[in-house]
Formats: sequence, C-alpha cells, structure tokens
Amino acid sequence: FVYPSHKQSDFVKNFAESEMLAMRMAQVFPEIGETEETTMHWDFNNEFQCGNLAIYFEVYGTEKDDIIHPESVERLKDQAATMKFYEASRALKGDEGHEMEQFAKLIERKHLHIQRKKWKKRHGSLWAKPDPNDVVRVHPAATLNDILADKRLVIPNFMVTFVLFPENHPAHEKFLKEHKCIGIVNPENLQ
Repeated sequence: FVYPSHKQSDFVKNFAESEMLAMRMAQVFPEIGETEETTMHWDFNNEFQCGNLAIYFEVYGTEKDDIIHPESVERLKDQAATMKFYEASRALKGDEGHEMEQFAKLIERKHLHIQRKKWKKRHGSLWAKPDPNDVVRVHPAATLNDILADKRLVIPNFMVTFVLFPENHPAHEKFLKEHKCIGIVNPENLQ
C-alpha cells in the first residue's frame, strides 16, 4: 500500500488471492469512533479508515510503438519475454557465473541505450518525462484474484502496488487531475 498524500507506505507480507481487499484494509485501517484516533502516527486528521479510502493501481505499458522512457516500467508482452527477463535477472545476480553476469550486463546496457536513443529521437531529450500513468480504481470488495485477473494490471518488481487516498483529501483530487482513471475493478460477483 502506498499513501502519496502522506508520503508513507506499508508492505503486506501475506495476502491470499481469495481475500477481499476490504478485509485486509479493515485490519490495517479499522473504523474508529468520534473520540478515537487511528493507529498511524502520521494520520493527524484520522482520515485513514477503511470506509474512507479510494484504492487504485497504475496502468503501465500503454505507450505506442514500444517507445518508453528509460525509467518507466517495461511491460513483458508474452511468455518468451518473461522467461528472457527471468533468465537475465538470474544472470545479473551472478547465479550463472561471472561471465554470464557480465554478458547480461552488456545486453541490458545495450537495451537501455536503444531505449534512450528512441526516446530522445521522439521527444528531443531524456529530460522530457512521460505523461503520468493511467489508473484503475479498485472496489474494496474485490479479491486479490479479481485484481490480478484484470488485463490492465502490470506488476512492477514482482510486487502488487495499490495507491490509497482518503476520499476527500486534496492530494486525491490532484492525483485524479494528473492521472486519468480508465475503469474500475469490481468483485467477480458484482459483474
């Protein structure tokens, strides 16, 4: 969970695919009474309560012509690309020996150089940043499986990331002005 409005985040270690997002959120952000306060020391206004949060995930890989900014998340389009990435990752960690590690570094540098060259050709400079990613809103009753089954979801760094905002927070409004919301993930039983 990432909370841009307060520049905070939480890592959830175990999250079953059959578990509803609302159930986990109720554990992390329980509803409180009028005189109570949330357990988050940084939540001075007691805004982080399960029923008051908007949940999103970012959509990556919508760039046309495969020209992406070198700092952006590159979408693995098929099983072959995924296996190639996995094998390169193993080699870069040194699992395949020093020579393969050096070879994988050279291949990755070449790939990054090509990305930079294409980006500079189209946009004139590496300083030209890509537009903010589109987002998809997530219904709190959706299970992790419902979310993982959504074709728009790309999992960067092998970690599902949800962006959460208090509904009426100024940072939420600013976020929606900068990021186009292109849909909602509803629970399977509501579709």
